[in-house]
Amino acid sequence: MKRFCKISYVSNAGVLLTFNKKKVLVDGLCNSVVPIFKNPPLEIQTQIIRGISPYKNIDLILFTHHHPDHFDPQSTVNFLKHHPNTVVIANQDAISEICRLHSGWANSQLIQANTLMGLNENLHEVDGVKIWAISLLHEGDEYKYVENFAYLIEVGGKKILHVGDAKPISDNYINLNLIEKNIDLLIVPFPYVGLSSARQVIEKYINPQKIAAVHLPYRELDSGGWIDATRKSFRTVEKHFIDTVFFEDIGDYIYI
Repeated sequence: MKRFCKISYVSNAGVLLTFNKKKVLVDGLCNSVVPIFKNPPLEIQTQIIRGISPYKNIDLILFTHHHPDHFDPQSTVNFLKHHPNTVVIANQDAISEICRLHSGWANSQLIQANTLMGLNENLHEVDGVKIWAISLLHEGDEYKYVENFAYLIEVGGKKILHVGDAKPISDNYINLNLIEKNIDLLIVPFPYVGLSSARQVIEKYINPQKIAAVHLPYRELDSGGWIDATRKSFRTVEKHFIDTVFFEDIGDYIYI
């Protein structure tokens, strides 16, 4: 029987990965102070926190970094109070924020990602779900000291790489040997498919089977025209580039 993984779009860069009975939420609980970026709708946030289907029995929650459009400590604490068996993996700042709000978590429930730039770390395995953390430079010089972790998630032979807000440059990927990993899905901020230089990085150093572009703003608040500019640039190479889907509307999903 052919096996599939479902990827559901829940927030700005947030996705729920569902493979059979295993579920991994990446950057799904966020609270952006920038209006153009999408927080999970209240209904979805409530379903996640209370464990209502399709968010029942989440095995792992991953946060790529601690910026509010990727991570919200309060809703994460609210979630953990309801789900003592779920494991959270995040950087030091995010873990500290969680512990500041509630200090009673078991050490096994919170795991701090801590690896040198450009190196892989096999952090955790939960019943067949394997997680590697990779420290990558955050986009923007003003954020160069932010710990941004990409996560390579392997479930039942499917491999998904979520890069957070990693800068789309060769230096971030040149030493990772990601092509050898045969990645099924690459989840990236939209400039990775809108910029020619970023597309070259993907093809040269990652070469996944499929790409999902996230972090797109609300269209009605996109005063900079980022969505249309990205799609226009992508159309020039679409026939010759890697199969790409744009996650723009909360609730969108794909199977791989």
